[in-house]
Amino acid sequence: MHWSVAALVLLTVGCGNVNLDEGMASAELTSQEAGLATRTCVNDLGCTSECQCLTGYCVPDDFGPPASQEHCNQAPVRACSTGADCTSGCNCVGNVCVNDGFGPPANCLLAPADAYESDNTHLTASSYPGSPQLNHSFHRQGDVDWVIVFVPATQLLTVETYNLRNGPKMRIDIYAYNYANRTVGALLGSTQSYICGGSNPLCNVYRATANAQANNVYAVKVTDLRGLPAGSDWSPTPKYDLKMY
Repeated sequence: MHWSVAALVLLTVGCGNVNLDEGMASAELTSQEAGLATRTCVNDLGCTSECQCLTGYCVPDDFGPPASQEHCNQAPVRACSTGADCTSGCNCVGNVCVNDGFGPPANCLLAPADAYESDNTHLTASSYPGSPQLNHSFHRQGDVDWVIVFVPATQLLTVETYNLRNGPKMRIDIYAYNYANRTVGALLGSTQSYICGGSNPLCNVYRATANAQANNVYAVKVTDLRGLPAGSDWSPTPKYDLKMY
C-alpha cells in the first residue's frame, strides 16, 4: 500500500517535470528563433505568411505547422496567377506581384480593385441590375461598397451577401434614398452577423431586410469589418457576391 502511494506520487511528479520541460523548451526555441532572425519588423505586416513580429524580428507564428526561420527572413509578397491578381503598376512574375518598371514604383502588396470599385460613396454607387453582382471585394482595409436599387412594388426587400471567400467580415445597411437630391435617408435595416451559427457552409451568409415601398429607391452600404490594420492587404483578398430580392 505504501509502495503504491509512493509510486503514484513519483509518477505525478514525473509528469509535472515533463510538462515543465516542454514549456521551457518552447520558450527557449522561441528565443533561439528570435536570435536567428535577420528580418526586422515593426508589426506582423512586415513579415511573410506564417510568421509574426516578435521583439522586432520576424519569427514563425504559433498557428499551424511551424515555418522555418529561413522562410520568415523573406519579405512578404502578394501571390498571383495572372496580372489581374495584381494592382495597377505591377505584373505577375513567377506567381508573385512585382513592379512593372514603368512610372513610380507601386505597392505590389496591395490587392487590385474589383469591377465595382468606383462605389465607395452613395454618389458613385453601382446600380443593381436585377441579377446578382458577382466578385465584389474588400481590396483595402475599411473598404465600403454602395449599391442603389429601384423597387417597383411594395415588398420586404432582402439584401444578401453570399459565396464568401477569404474570410470577409461585414455589415450591411439598407437606407431610404432620395435619388433626385442624392441624399441618404433613414436606416431601415442592418446586420453584421451570419444568418446562422455552426460550421454549416449554408450559414456563411449575411442577410438584411427592410420594408420597401413601391416606386422608391434604396441605398445599400456594405462595410468591411475585418478590423485589420492598414497595409495588411497583401493577404488573400476577401470577396463576396451580392443579390437582392
